Amino acid sequence: MHFRNRSRQGFGIIELLVVIAIIAFLIALLVPAVQKVREAAARSQSQNNLKQQVLAFHNYHDSFRQLPFNGSDVAIGNVKYSKAAKKEDFRSGSWAFQILPFIEQNGVFLKVDRTAAISIYLSPARNRPTVETSNGGGAWTDYFYNHYLNDPRNAEKPDTADAKRTFAGITDGNSNTIMLGEGNISTKQYQAAADVTLSTNIFGGGTFGTARAGKNGAQSPKGVTLQRDSDKAPGPGSWGGPFPGGANMALCDGSVRFVSYSVPEATLSGLVTPAGGEVLQLD
Repeated sequence: MHFRNRSRQGFGIIELLVVIAIIAFLIALLVPAVQKVREAAARSQSQNNLKQQVLAFHNYHDSFRQLPFNGSDVAIGNVKYSKAAKKEDFRSGSWAFQILPFIEQNGVFLKVDRTAAISIYLSPARNRPTVETSNGGGAWTDYFYNHYLNDPRNAEKPDTADAKRTFAGITDGNSNTIMLGEGNISTKQYQAAADVTLSTNIFGGGTFGTARAGKNGAQSPKGVTLQRDSDKAPGPGSWGGPFPGGANMALCDGSVRFVSYSVPEATLSGLVTPAGGEVLQLD
């Protein structure tokens, strides 16, 4: 009589545990790498968003011989302004409303469409609701205007009159002055659709919901910070964003730079003032 050796089928418990442990180890190695790729992609998209916005500022300047500003109800001579956005009115709303025709959003500008989401105004790393439901409703922005650009001596008043700033009036140099940048909001409010601290929709100008600035001072601004989003509420001078290491900033020359959170305070102050006379070295 002959006995046929039966081949062993399946795995034993110990072998299965070893395989599971190996898979878990590989996943542990993969997850940080995938997260870094996603973070790099979101950061790159955010830089592209800012690039489109700063180019719109340049096109606006070419058309009107001045830069957009943050919005105000203050009249200059016989020219009336409105903090509330009005149809086809470039002297109304926030800076982000004023440049809509230059970012291919002319329909939103003409209709004052408060239902439309505008993707280039939103940071992909925050994944916020696209439209605010308070303050009249409308698209809001994760990017903020440097309010020192309009009037450094009254920067802490967000509804100051239009100073009709031009590129020629930025005596510190366009490559040394922030135009727009990522601004802090609280991580606790990422998913909120209303009442987000210092973040408001683009149809209402004259607030720090669309701008950032510290206290008055053309040459020595106070209260200007650059830090990563946290669970704390931001202040009027709080720049920063969701990315580790630094935040994206668009300079007046059209370039977009990733500025480290460790940037010296004096350098940051120099970057927000358009005529402070500082000589800067930004790595």
